[in-house]
Amino acid sequence: MDNTQKISGEMATGIAGSINRQSSIVNRKPDILLAIDTCTRRSSVALRDLTMIRAECAWETERHHTAGVSAQIRRLMRTANIQPADIGAVAVAIGPGSFTGVRCGLAIAKGLATARNLPIIGVTAFDVIAAAQPNHHVPVYALIEAGRGRVAARRYEWREEGLSVADDWRIQRWNEFAESVEPPAWVCGDLTPALESLLEMRAAVAPAPLNLRRAGYLAEIGYARWLSGDVDDAMTLTPIYPPEA
Repeated sequence: MDNTQKISGEMATGIAGSINRQSSIVNRKPDILLAIDTCTRRSSVALRDLTMIRAECAWETERHHTAGVSAQIRRLMRTANIQPADIGAVAVAIGPGSFTGVRCGLAIAKGLATARNLPIIGVTAFDVIAAAQPNHHVPVYALIEAGRGRVAARRYEWREEGLSVADDWRIQRWNEFAESVEPPAWVCGDLTPALESLLEMRAAVAPAPLNLRRAGYLAEIGYARWLSGDVDDAMTLTPIYPPEA
């Protein structure tokens, strides 16, 4: 067992113990969904109830540690006055992203789901970015940083039911991606000034607030799936890594 698995197991056991101690006091169905996204160095967690985002935070780190992410979750719960027993489901971004980052968030989510028999919902990082974008009636390209001047990109198209995946995702160098974009288009996610300059005259670039991968949107997707019964199996939910990860 590696340190990530050990720490996540201890954290899940501790929270599960707190929930069990409170279960005799709190006699209602938990309605809070915890959303966790640690796919890249830009990470986010959020708490959502039936009607609103109760709390959300985002931060940047070069190295993910399960203990550090767990501490962020506990701080957020204290801020929103949410008890462990209030958590009824967990949504987690499953990648693509860095090996350590994706594994970190998934380990915490699986640990909690397994310890408390909670529903778990896995969502791609692409879908989290895409969910924040307005409808400009043009194709949307969602980007995830892949290191070494590369991005993982997925194209979406607007249809009657909303934004839908139009293509398999792939990793490309910045110039390759820019050349592959067919205008008009909308590009969002992990962009750099250099990549933005390559896209000039080819695509509209989302403003900064819409480029941040927010756990609030992950929670929105996850809650809808939770209510509809479209949940995953914690034992078989698998991460998405870049081919060379």
